[in-house]
Amino acid sequence: MAQVCYGYYKDTIIDNRTKAKEEWTESPFQTPDEYRDKPLKVLINWDGFLVFDDSVDILAALANYMQEISGHGCCGRCFPGRVGTRLLAEQLMKIRSGACTEADIDKAIEIAESIFTSAKCTVAPTSTVPVRAFLKNFRDQITKEVKKESMEFFRHVTAPCTAGCPANVQIPEFIEEIKDHRYLDALATIRETMPLPGVCGRVCPHPCEANCRRGLVDEDPVSIMVLKRTPWDYEYYNNKDPRLPAKAPEKGKKVGIVGAGPAGLTAAYYLALMGYSVKIYEWQPEPGGMVAMGIPDYRQPRHLLRREVEIIQSLGVEIEYGKKLGDEKDDITLDYMKKNYDAVLVTIGAWKSRDMGIEGEKDGYEGVFASGIGFLLEQAHGKDTGVKGKKVVVVGGGNTAIDCVRVSLREGASDVNLVYRRSRKEMPAEDYEIEDAIEEGINFHFLWNPTKVVAENGKVVGVEVVEMVLGEPDESGRRKPEPKPGSEKIIPCDVIIPAIGQFTDLTFLTEKDGLAVTKWNTFKVRDDLYDTTDPKVFSAGDCEWGPMTVVKAIGAARWAALMIDRYLEDGAPYLTEEETLQLSLYKNKVFDKTEKVCELETKSIHRVHQHKMTGKERKDNYQEVEKPFTLQQAYDEATRCLRCVRMAMVGLGTK
Repeated sequence: MAQVCYGYYKDTIIDNRTKAKEEWTESPFQTPDEYRDKPLKVLINWDGFLVFDDSVDILAALANYMQEISGHGCCGRCFPGRVGTRLLAEQLMKIRSGACTEADIDKAIEIAESIFTSAKCTVAPTSTVPVRAFLKNFRDQITKEVKKESMEFFRHVTAPCTAGCPANVQIPEFIEEIKDHRYLDALATIRETMPLPGVCGRVCPHPCEANCRRGLVDEDPVSIMVLKRTPWDYEYYNNKDPRLPAKAPEKGKKVGIVGAGPAGLTAAYYLALMGYSVKIYEWQPEPGGMVAMGIPDYRQPRHLLRREVEIIQSLGVEIEYGKKLGDEKDDITLDYMKKNYDAVLVTIGAWKSRDMGIEGEKDGYEGVFASGIGFLLEQAHGKDTGVKGKKVVVVGGGNTAIDCVRVSLREGASDVNLVYRRSRKEMPAEDYEIEDAIEEGINFHFLWNPTKVVAENGKVVGVEVVEMVLGEPDESGRRKPEPKPGSEKIIPCDVIIPAIGQFTDLTFLTEKDGLAVTKWNTFKVRDDLYDTTDPKVFSAGDCEWGPMTVVKAIGAARWAALMIDRYLEDGAPYLTEEETLQLSLYKNKVFDKTEKVCELETKSIHRVHQHKMTGKERKDNYQEVEKPFTLQQAYDEATRCLRCVRMAMVGLGTK
């Protein structure tokens, strides 16, 4: 990692100028010391600046940074942001010229402090942090002779919410467009990094909202997920033609994708736009993967998902159904894919379920389902799930378990229970999903764990459970549950559905395929490059990372599409300088939950909540539970955004 000569970062002064280079301290901002073989010279962002080479022309770098803030970071709606940042850049260049006085330096500080206190957004004020820190703490460096050798500068504009989104959606930008009633522009912005906004506006766990600074000044963050859905709903319900980017000229190369889930569809969308001929092979009879087969219609209506897929297919993407990788009778083997396509992307989901590991589970008793995802699949295919009028116990604590209990209720079960071995606080399922299930009448048994299937005459009549006590944290960071001796009891039931975890089935791989696999039963890929041990084969989604969220699969697949393009065009995948900076920012975290936010006049703007069916209204049907925002609601919620745009820049030595 890079070592710092001097700088200022997060209120800390770093000064190693009198020390030998080998004694310099490690950078507090974790980043490579080379970006595509170009040495890192300086990094500047809203937290300060770091100099990695004592010969750096820091004034030139700071001036360039302020110029970029003026042209690309600020919205231009206030004078300090629009003009002040440019004036500060010019003042820094005047100081750099050498013909400057103490008054010139003081004037630069005065301009910076004026921007900090009077700009209306947070972009311009935070951009002055590195300038003020340098001029106040390293004044002696201003007059030092430095080699004014050229540097290449690369910037990345982000925001705490954007950095928290695995798909890197430009959230402040599309919210601003919603606020201006430019819904189709907002949708175009979202589609730059996410081709399934209707899906992610409904079922995304929205980690972006945990990174929203509005939550630091109000009781709730901005409702980003629902705002993301708003322009898609506007396009769909107003019968608007999708506004898609122009396709690049055909490149004459073919990419084969295995899996039509969120990852496969995303990669296909971007590869098609790049000019590639794309075909997806899908083992189910319709597209969507886990979204279609594992998320019920009350959360994600299937006809709306199909509309998103139709848009992707309009770019020329072909999907062939009923084709499973490894099925030699259909010729869909990895060898076939490699021989018939210039590059291959594998995006198969985590369809295999973990066993409960309890007595009687594998004894063939009627009423024991093999898996929660299998139960949801049967319902998705319109089959009789066999739970009508029966007492159901679902074991697990994730979103799949919650879907299983809520589907059981809608399928006519007379009594539905969820057994989870930890407390509600430790449940991985989304809290609002748990609350919805409670409202619908699901019985939760927290801190209980199944130990035995109870059966009579070959049929399930109950499940034995034992009370659990939480001990010390385990490798997951959660407190480890331990059984309480003598606390066993029986929950009467006719059906047991295990939903305790899933994994990818890679049994189709042969030694001939030559692909390395991790201990987690996923493909071994290079970090951020998505290529496997076979340079022609790439992987993204569940089979690359393990069971993940829809938005994480979408984000990974977009990056994989970029890497496939570079492999086919340049011979190997790689990260550009700007992308290296971007990923470094996200790994270092952009959001600071301890930040003191001063927008006092914007407090007490309450979060807008979409209309939602009551538990009584929804528990016996598959109607969509959460309704779209009205356009007025969308506008009101969009006004809560603080537009926390941030910019980072690196200066690199030229080759």
